[in-house]
Amino acid sequence: MPRHKGADGHPVIVSAAVRPEFFEAETAREVIYQIPQRIRVVNVRTTSIFEDFSTLESYEECCANSQLANTKRFR
Repeated sequence: MPRHKGADGHPVIVSAAVRPEFFEAETAREVIYQIPQRIRVVNVRTTSIFEDFSTLESYEECCANSQLANTKRFR
């Protein structure tokens, strides 16, 4: 699970062995946090783990922002 300054983000990578649990649970969050001992945290330096792509517009906006950030970084 990616984490930035103590806050969890996404995407969360899940073992295929856990797949059946998703069919039994009401939410993915329920499966992820059910057994805290199996969560592995990766601390990251970017806030992009908090981006939400629930719509095409939000995805396109994030892509545009990422391209702009990359352009600025290499100047």
